Amino acid sequence: MIDKYRARPQTLEFEMMCLADFVSNYRVVYGRQTKGKNVQRLLNDMGFIQKRTVGKAAVIRYARFSEEKQPEKFYGRLVKLYVPHRFNGQLKPQRFPTYQEFYKGAFVELPARPNVLIPVCAIVKANQGKYEKHSKEVDEAFEQLQREGPAENAWTAFAPEIDVDRLECIAEQEDVDPEEDEQEDVPEYQILHEDGDGVVPQIEAPQMTAEFVRKMFRSLNVTQAAIFYTVRQWCQRRVWGQNPEQFFYFVSGGAGCGKSHVIKCIHTEATKILRQLPRLREEGDLSVPTVLLSAFTGTAAFNISGKTLHSLLKLPRSLKPPYQGLGNSLDEVRAGLRDVEILIIDEVSMISKDMFAYVNWRFQQIKGSKKPFGGISCLAVGDYYQLPPLGKAKPLCVFEEDVLDFWKDNFQIVTLTEIMRQKEDRAFAKLLNRLRVKQKTEALREDDRALLLQAVKKPEDCPRDALHIFATNKEVHKYNTDTVQALYTDIITIDAEDYRKDPRTGGMKRTNKPVTGKKDNLLDTLEVAVGVRVMVTRNLDVEDGIVNGCFGKIVNIVTKTKVGIATVQMLGLQRTIERRPRNIAKK
Repeated sequence: MIDKYRARPQTLEFEMMCLADFVSNYRVVYGRQTKGKNVQRLLNDMGFIQKRTVGKAAVIRYARFSEEKQPEKFYGRLVKLYVPHRFNGQLKPQRFPTYQEFYKGAFVELPARPNVLIPVCAIVKANQGKYEKHSKEVDEAFEQLQREGPAENAWTAFAPEIDVDRLECIAEQEDVDPEEDEQEDVPEYQILHEDGDGVVPQIEAPQMTAEFVRKMFRSLNVTQAAIFYTVRQWCQRRVWGQNPEQFFYFVSGGAGCGKSHVIKCIHTEATKILRQLPRLREEGDLSVPTVLLSAFTGTAAFNISGKTLHSLLKLPRSLKPPYQGLGNSLDEVRAGLRDVEILIIDEVSMISKDMFAYVNWRFQQIKGSKKPFGGISCLAVGDYYQLPPLGKAKPLCVFEEDVLDFWKDNFQIVTLTEIMRQKEDRAFAKLLNRLRVKQKTEALREDDRALLLQAVKKPEDCPRDALHIFATNKEVHKYNTDTVQALYTDIITIDAEDYRKDPRTGGMKRTNKPVTGKKDNLLDTLEVAVGVRVMVTRNLDVEDGIVNGCFGKIVNIVTKTKVGIATVQMLGLQRTIERRPRNIAKK
């Protein structure tokens, strides 16, 4: 059987070029690079390419399939890579319904050799020889690996306990589909729709198969996948040089609906794509972020492996106008944030209007642009039914008639409704959603009350070391003191160090006893013992999780004796829950 087709290359050089030749000898260029030497414009305004002139041709990467198990994909890869063509339809004409039949039985006429019919298999083998000199041996080794598994590691004989750990880790991993590495056709989504008020009440997406969701988005549901895909598509357009408009999305939903999971997925994918920006590929500096993970509190920042907004932007203690610029530290902050394209803010319900305005002004100063947030995009995540801003500050969702409302005018709302954390207990999940929106004046449903009462216990039935919640700090301090005295015997009392100004010398002199009374919520005395549980109340190291609210226990008390009096110099603390082992020594 014979199939003829002709291409229309711009130059003679392209006439015999297959896809493998093209990707190994040419690269896509953007921006100022399009003015360089050997740059050619692609047809239909598809961009610019430039021939590689420095060093050897690039190494091509391709998917690998088994000829026995997946013959169509095996031969499809061969003809797509090594047969010159302009569109895929030329590689599967009507006479040859499969790639395998086209490979084995078709003859083609190439523009460089008119009126000469060449077997497709011969073209493939000639071009394949330049890139896959040992393809047969590699294919045999690959099939042997799939059939027999990896060779036994010699370390199993010397350190069997290590191999046991390795096998346990493999057993805990999800099952991997044999075709997991296959590149699927990604559907085109129409994600966001605005109504008259400029908000997005819902996300519409085409039907996705369970297999597609599992491969592309792992555990994301349809709504989560839709916002993920929207940001992903924006990043791709940014890399392609299409300069898409900034986006401002607010992802909302109740506790357990997967907001933090969406953040991590978007951060991973967006970072990977934005690293392909032309200016970043030239620099090759992976230490400067393109996507910022941030939150108001240290605990929230640690939960998403981010930093607090105060530390990232060096925000002042007072956020009231007028705006205080960065001053001498501008160059330092600008260098660290020069490549930022997307800002992600978690627990946005705790952000006040004053702070949000400050973040906007700060990025405008850093980026040197009057655009909102200095031209970068923003993804805000949170739930306004949860924690509000500190003090009397107003949350972003409160609308004021005479105040410029950047939040209402720019941010589009995406609501996650499916509870993921309690999906095995639908009754409890529905109860949480009802409590989330219930007004104080509404009576509690009887079935909800009965479900809640199942978890209620009398105080005397609870363990002494269980976490208790009280309304005031005074009650907390009293309960902590009583518990320490009841559970421990070797208790050491640490007095606060208070100082007063000496009127004779003008210097500060320590008082003999701590001054009683209110002193910025600091205790007059502190009772400690080895084994006592403690809680950090300051952000010491956000990246390592040593933040306000994290728990630990005292494992060592370092004392120093002076004039017969032993005083505590340091407390050795150990985290109760660790992301990685870490001990803390704190004065």
